[in-house]
Amino acid sequence: MKILALLLAALAGTSQAQTIKPGLWEFKQTPQLDPARQAQMAQAQKAMESMPAEQRKMIEQMMAQRGVSVNMAGGVITLKTCVTKEQAERNLAPMSQQGNCTQESKRSGSVIQTHFVCTDPASEGDATVTLRGSDGFTNDVTIRHQRQGKTETTKVSGEGRWLGTDCGAVQPAKSQAK
Repeated sequence: MKILALLLAALAGTSQAQTIKPGLWEFKQTPQLDPARQAQMAQAQKAMESMPAEQRKMIEQMMAQRGVSVNMAGGVITLKTCVTKEQAERNLAPMSQQGNCTQESKRSGSVIQTHFVCTDPASEGDATVTLRGSDGFTNDVTIRHQRQGKTETTKVSGEGRWLGTDCGAVQPAKSQAK
């Protein structure tokens, strides 16, 4: 979720001229994981698939109430989130940014480069977002963090696209206060 919050913050906070549209957004992110993490992701997907339909639906509804719809099929994390008109107008990222993060962004044309540092848990990284108008983007993110005394690097590439004005069952997420 931290990756999503950083991407949305990079999109929303860098320019008044180019803002995201309100409505339903879909993010498809492909993390490059080490074999152990890839196995964990596959195991989580299997666990969701093997749940009784009622239990899976309950979990999906709980996530939707928090403004998130997630699918991890095929190693791609597909997430849907709802951006309110107010969030889009005020350039607020529609996710609470966990980790007490700060960021610096630079924009050149349609390319936004962001460096971020988080303290809880400690991590840092860089994101490059290339805008495709106000209804789409591609991204590359590198996150460095400590795990069991070792520095781990996670790379994620993906894209986001605006699906439309109707968020359906996906409720708007709360924005980080500015």
